[in-house]
Amino acid sequence: MGFLLSISGAQAILSPLAPPPDWSSLDGYQKTITRKEFSRLVNQVYSPDGSFWDYARIDDQKVTIYSDAGKTHPLYTLHFAADDNVCAPRPYSYKTHMVSNDPALPLKGLRIALDPGHIGGDWAQLEARYFKLNDDPPVLEAKLNMITCDLLAERLEADGADVVWAKHGYEPVTSLRPDSLHHEAIAALAQNGKFRSSTLSDSSTTIFGIPVFGGSARHRNGQAAAEARIENEAALLFYRVAEIRARAEVVNKLHPDLTICVHYNADDWGDPNHPTLTGQSRLVIFINGAYEKSELEADDMKFDLLRKLLDRTVVEEERGCALVGQSMLDTLKYPPESYPGGYFAKHVTDVPSVYARNLLANRLYHGPVIYCEGPYMNARDAYYRIIAGDYLGTKLIQGYRYPSIYRQYAAAVEHGVLKYFGVK
Repeated sequence: MGFLLSISGAQAILSPLAPPPDWSSLDGYQKTITRKEFSRLVNQVYSPDGSFWDYARIDDQKVTIYSDAGKTHPLYTLHFAADDNVCAPRPYSYKTHMVSNDPALPLKGLRIALDPGHIGGDWAQLEARYFKLNDDPPVLEAKLNMITCDLLAERLEADGADVVWAKHGYEPVTSLRPDSLHHEAIAALAQNGKFRSSTLSDSSTTIFGIPVFGGSARHRNGQAAAEARIENEAALLFYRVAEIRARAEVVNKLHPDLTICVHYNADDWGDPNHPTLTGQSRLVIFINGAYEKSELEADDMKFDLLRKLLDRTVVEEERGCALVGQSMLDTLKYPPESYPGGYFAKHVTDVPSVYARNLLANRLYHGPVIYCEGPYMNARDAYYRIIAGDYLGTKLIQGYRYPSIYRQYAAAVEHGVLKYFGVK
């Protein structure tokens, strides 16, 4: 799950690379919400399985959050407003409706952040967001996301929006690299019970200069296997965690009214050198929510959940995701995603492709976030359109004439965003 940190004598848990939460930063949310609304959001959106309450005590006046399920180490107490009429104003505000009187520039005065998913470039294969089928052009998800975001930016700017970027191009935002994350990787593996590490052990061995002990990986799996496991974990921390945390710092300093994360989805394609095409693309849009029980063991997860809840962005996220999600279903004409039982995502809104799911980006980015997963890169109904690249008009592909899939995706998102801001 994460790393151990001693706080007030307790062993607190933090998820990988998470800083200790600054609980005092939530003081501006005191008495901004009633007990009824707080409980509704926890139960319906953020913790539908009730795991949050393992770490909280609530009464009509307040809720106290604890580090441990035994509720012996309090972290923060939030006081409630007596009723909706006396709620204090929230410390942050985001424009959710158009402010322009110019019909040619309906989004003027609004700031929209674009987050094209993944890094790409030299990092695409490390990210496992790269595959190549026979002599076809390679598919790099980051490139697909960037093409779509560039087209979307053109459309939104033509509508008058101030478009800002979480990341543009194919270089990481984070200054960290996998080779600098070996210590954090070992700590993460140790926390998951896969390694034990210490600086004080007569039976210790050293991997990447870091002592590992207690029936060490050298004795059980061999030095090479242990190094490979650490290298893999360090890579995951680099592109899944450090990169998103760095982007969150960029986005939150820009204070956008809306953030749009753009991705293409995929089914399991097996060996990247011999990928498998699947039959059917599906579409899904995520709001932040549905935190897993194991996630809430970490104090930073509790903090992020609380801040997201108190920011009250869920109403706007549900509305925005529903509008963009329906527009994508109508425009791209792929069916909605459906998740099997046990998969931690909760369907929300009347639009079948909208789910609550706890992702790092839609958790850390302040303000409303619309997290889009487009067509499957390796589905036959999208793959041949994807490798055809971007183009104007239509092109004959597999016996049918299609517009550019990138332009369709961008147009669908723009259409939903215009509706979100109340543009007729």
